Amino acid sequence: MEVQQLKGFHAVAKYKNFTVAAQKTHRTQPTISLQVKALEDDLGVKLFERLGPKKVTLTREGEIFLEITTPLLQDFINIKAKFNEARGLFHTSNIQIATHSSVMIYLLPKIIKKFKLLYPQVKLAILNRSRREIISMLEHGEVDFGITSVDSPPGGLDYEVFSRYNRILIANKDHALSKKGIITLKDIASYPLVVPTPDSNTRTTIDAVFNSENLTYEITMEVVGRTAIKAYVGMDLGISIINEYYVTEDDKKQLFVKNMSKYFGKAETGILTRKSKNMSEPANAFIDLLKKNVGNVV
Repeated sequence: MEVQQLKGFHAVAKYKNFTVAAQKTHRTQPTISLQVKALEDDLGVKLFERLGPKKVTLTREGEIFLEITTPLLQDFINIKAKFNEARGLFHTSNIQIATHSSVMIYLLPKIIKKFKLLYPQVKLAILNRSRREIISMLEHGEVDFGITSVDSPPGGLDYEVFSRYNRILIANKDHALSKKGIITLKDIASYPLVVPTPDSNTRTTIDAVFNSENLTYEITMEVVGRTAIKAYVGMDLGISIINEYYVTEDDKKQLFVKNMSKYFGKAETGILTRKSKNMSEPANAFIDLLKKNVGNVV
């Protein structure tokens, strides 16, 4: 069993296509096919079901083999960096993180600044991905960890919450709700809302809360990105429910802000890692900075 065979197998498992796997790994399609066949002959099992001339899927044995070999292959790829780290050298170290644009904009800047003071030579790659993509990349060993929120992580992943923030109401400073001392769900539902897209946890929560009280609300705008939501709310085009950490001190000078966590709960953010992942020293340091410097878990 050779490393190149494992690389070929993992490429086919990821892309579910021998030709695409060959292109991505800069090999020929016959070479990838021979690598996978050699593995199957060595193990005495079929690793893929051929669904057609182009598409394949993992067998049960293939899924087991992928799970076992992902950390082994990553460890081999990272041997040089791990060797240097053991000697206190970090010029060959790199950290791959998958997260959302909102985390990149609002949570990570001060963490990155602190981290680069500790490890100036470490290369950071922070990738903007959807929740589904983050999970997939972790399962295939393509990133060190993810920063997102999940209701329940897949079996091969660990999830640790490091912050919880209130969900808040935001409105234009002169909005009628800014004059009310107590704001109810019925009050909020009386006005058009600027909301995130349905794939957002906050949007799911908004819909669930109103549905539980048999209330309907009008969507005036459905927007990707919290910066855009704040801008449209500031223009008095609607009100919104968002996570507290999206609102800066400058925003509070322009917007009416009210804690609505008693209705909409708290928004959590956590770290997703592979159960078998052997994290590097710099990656562990980055995670420690997140836990110590971002939000509160209450």
